[in-house]
Amino acid sequence: MYRTVLAPTDGSTLSIRAAEEAVALTDEDGTLHVLAVLEKLPLYRRAGMAEKFESDDDDSRRDQLQDAIERITALADDESIAYETHLAEGVPYREIVRYATEHEVDAIVLGKRGMGADADDMLGSTTERVIRRAATRVVSIPER
Repeated sequence: MYRTVLAPTDGSTLSIRAAEEAVALTDEDGTLHVLAVLEKLPLYRRAGMAEKFESDDDDSRRDQLQDAIERITALADDESIAYETHLAEGVPYREIVRYATEHEVDAIVLGKRGMGADADDMLGSTTERVIRRAATRVVSIPER
């Protein structure tokens, strides 16, 4: 059990399952930190053409992330675990590592893969980058 646990989410089914594990790993007098990151970068198609985000896309994605945060905080409420939430903008792995460092979390619990499975082929895995750069424990939850 850990006193402070970070549960990053992208809204995927696996990130919600990882959050369930994060709740279970949080001490009853500890704090669960729930972080969602709105990625503010151009997407690249496999053909190499940039696809810019539209502001409507940002609003829709922000709503999806907020819904994911609410699902996770409901899990924490069910177990009487205190929580803090944050919706950041930026590069997901950087924001996760920065947040973990600033809040001195004891563990980061995240899914092995997120929503961007196709993008992972070109850009690399957020989970892998977090594991390599985080100065704390990282628990990666498999897809099973």
